[in-house]
Amino acid sequence: MTILTSLRQTTSRQPPADQPPQTPDRRHIARLRRLGQGLALPIAAMPTAGLLLRLGQDDLLGRIHSLHQAAAVLSQTGAAVLDNLPLLFALGVALGLNRSADVAGRVLGCAISYLILSRAVLALNPLPADQLDTPPARWPYGALLGILGALLAMAVWKLVERRRRQLPPFAVYGIVALAALGAGALLGLAYPVVDRALSAAASAVADHAVLGGGAFGFLNRILLPLGLHHVPSAVVWYVTGDCGNGVKGDVPCFFTEHDPGAGIFMTGFFPIGMFALPAAALAIWRSALPTQRRRIGAIMLPAAAMSALTGITEPIELAFAYTAPLLYLAHAVLTGASLALVNALDIHAGFLFSAGALDYVFNFPLATRPLLLLPIGLAYAGLYYALFRFAITRFNLRTPGRTPDDEQPVPPTPEPVAATKEEAKLP
Repeated sequence: MTILTSLRQTTSRQPPADQPPQTPDRRHIARLRRLGQGLALPIAAMPTAGLLLRLGQDDLLGRIHSLHQAAAVLSQTGAAVLDNLPLLFALGVALGLNRSADVAGRVLGCAISYLILSRAVLALNPLPADQLDTPPARWPYGALLGILGALLAMAVWKLVERRRRQLPPFAVYGIVALAALGAGALLGLAYPVVDRALSAAASAVADHAVLGGGAFGFLNRILLPLGLHHVPSAVVWYVTGDCGNGVKGDVPCFFTEHDPGAGIFMTGFFPIGMFALPAAALAIWRSALPTQRRRIGAIMLPAAAMSALTGITEPIELAFAYTAPLLYLAHAVLTGASLALVNALDIHAGFLFSAGALDYVFNFPLATRPLLLLPIGLAYAGLYYALFRFAITRFNLRTPGRTPDDEQPVPPTPEPVAATKEEAKLP
């Protein structure tokens, strides 16, 4: 919290008091940002679930005979979260988009909408007899239904909100249920066509992993300053791509099915989180004005360590995203290049929390050719340090520690008080 607070003080600027009301475009961006924040809520729960699932597998605690039952409990509890990801997404979207006092009603409406929507789709596209115990995350449309169900419920709730007081309490939920039933019927009838289209798109990305991974890496980073990066991340990590047994998404395919082709949307973030951005933080520190270098070092050095160990990169990225946008654009391009490069070299790794050293070591047994990430990361570290040092000093970019606003104010020297006549007579 200290790092984030200091960065906000360093990079933030207060908006003017007479700021005009938001335009329609800004309102749409604000809604998308809230949607991304809502999607981030269930994604934030994935590391804990993935950790439990991972610990209980046969190559870890599961191989110890005396801990076999405990390992099974851990694995099943972790899988329970991943298996019910659509419902978690529905609740997350409801909480992210809600801006009224009636939080509970809308959240419950979104949950009801998803449950009806998913069952309607499943009734029109029944599972095979030998797959009746398939969890909801592997039903038709998967986690996407949770997002669609919540968006539908929020839209319906907004339409009837003005007349809600004139309706009995159950009427609003009834309208949401009818809307979900109708939408579920349409989605269920359309699922065979949609499924073929999604499978074709996923196959195209898998066949062109270099281009697809690179485009996602660039899009993911370029949307981060707007808070919208969680939207495409949720889709590629948990919705698209089928690796068999109804499992969809890059993360579940990597950790649940151990698909050797999974990780094309995750692997390339390791050189960035473990090496590149820590080197950028060092460059920002060394480029600070001499009078500010100690203070900026107290911010950037812990941020660099956090990025390298845990993969949390936002404190570093937000330090220059708004003050040096062209430098941030170069960072987004290089991130996309990292994902493209590791896919071209057929390197596959995954993360439960983020692309840091802890996830790299913990999930090393599941990865394919993970040692190649180390020389790539070192090369990226050198590139980022040289690029940031050159760009900041050559173009005088306003990164932390290089603006006049960062200078500590010098206390004024008090002026001498004129002596009185009595004081003047004293020796």
